[in-house]
Amino acid sequence: MDMIAPTEKPVKTHLIVPPSGYVAQRWKEGSTMPPLGILYIAAALEKKGIDVRITPADILKLRTEDILRDVADSNADIVGITITTENRFDAFGQAKAIKRAFPEKLVVIGGPHATMAGLDMMEHIGEIDLAVVGEGEETIVEIADWKRAGGSSAGLAKIRGIIYREGGKPIFSGSRPVRENIDDLPYPAKHLVPIEKYNFRWEVEGRMIPAANVMSSRGCPFNCNFCSTPITWGRRVRGYSPERVIREIRWNMERFGARYIWFNDDTFNFDPKRVVEICDRIVKDKLDIRFEAEVRIDAMSYDLLARMREAGAHYITFGVEAGSERVRRQVIHKNIATDRVYEVLEWTRNLGLETTVFFIFSHPTETWQEAKETLGIIDEIRGRSEISVSVLHIYPGTELETYARDHGLLPRDFSWSKRDARVPTLPAAQGDVPLFKDQFTWGQIGELIASYSVSSSGGSLLRKIPQVLKSVRSLRDLFRYFIMGMAYLRVKIKKKL
Repeated sequence: MDMIAPTEKPVKTHLIVPPSGYVAQRWKEGSTMPPLGILYIAAALEKKGIDVRITPADILKLRTEDILRDVADSNADIVGITITTENRFDAFGQAKAIKRAFPEKLVVIGGPHATMAGLDMMEHIGEIDLAVVGEGEETIVEIADWKRAGGSSAGLAKIRGIIYREGGKPIFSGSRPVRENIDDLPYPAKHLVPIEKYNFRWEVEGRMIPAANVMSSRGCPFNCNFCSTPITWGRRVRGYSPERVIREIRWNMERFGARYIWFNDDTFNFDPKRVVEICDRIVKDKLDIRFEAEVRIDAMSYDLLARMREAGAHYITFGVEAGSERVRRQVIHKNIATDRVYEVLEWTRNLGLETTVFFIFSHPTETWQEAKETLGIIDEIRGRSEISVSVLHIYPGTELETYARDHGLLPRDFSWSKRDARVPTLPAAQGDVPLFKDQFTWGQIGELIASYSVSSSGGSLLRKIPQVLKSVRSLRDLFRYFIMGMAYLRVKIKKKL
């Protein structure tokens, strides 16, 4: 981009988290994490001296009319909205309301969904002026510079990593080169949000302690068929240096009183040597913290886990996804043996680490017997680990989406930007994202979920009924929930007999 003359009018930016937040359901404890993605964008703008304001409508419990008042008050030139596939319809609604109320403002949307389905979005949502594809720190600064320089069409086409319109047609400007060195990124601008309202705390040994979320790497080297991370961040992982990670931990401790660190990395142990270096620095510097991380157990060793525990690891999470090794290896592309699951859980028990294991029902080609294998593993590890279960979701741009379209599970004319009664979702439980349903009936899916729920310590599904009823949009939805509800009752009655 051309240098901007100092006499030109400064540009103001206003970034918004939609009322629904990043995910479908906030934590029941009234605690949630600050939104690192949009905070990194704000920090990049601040670093360049660009005025920025953030409205986290979710945590402030704001409605559209409140957001419009906030936008009027900020008088910003650029209004940016963060979007995920789960919250996309809320984000679209806010973009439409803002553009209609303030047609002179540049409405920009960025985030995972813009990266994965930006062309579809720009084709159908005319109120959005620009979509940011991929990492947005450099892109948003160039957009602000372009706006300040007068906003010419020729200048816009030079910005990499955006989707804009030319003659009404969405045009992708081309991928922005991946940032190789992420150490020089500023810390996320947590000072621009009311950090106390997130009430981010974690229970350790019976007491709740202040927590902070830290992203120490970007990307995931693996290729699970359902995962959107490689699309958003790439498969080549770029990690902060151990020194930078320690500095950010200290900053969170000193600035926000954090004593627990939640690493937002998709695969914290992608480089075991780096993990050891981070842990060594924590021990050497005598940092009084505990931490949580998501790991791949096929890249984990007992010695590495022990080193993490010595440095303060309190909780690890990992995905098993399916009980069948065939499904894991051939369908999901996750080369984890069942015996490895039990082995790692034995390690965590010996080291005093808490865990959560993730499972998913309804994979491509998964048979009923293979789904029962998942329930078998859940029964085997119950009491040794927390367990999280979901129905498989389809995300744009993934291998699973291609499979679903090729096999007619998504209609030929399906658009991610339109609500479609033909496509099943469970928005009350897991976000307004299409469910993958191929081999099983709704009754069978209901039985699988019910079998887990009834026999787990996670509580009854009955408490979700009010949310479920609010999410019903068609007779198909009502029929689906009825079938699943009947399955739940059958399993519960059978359990009591």
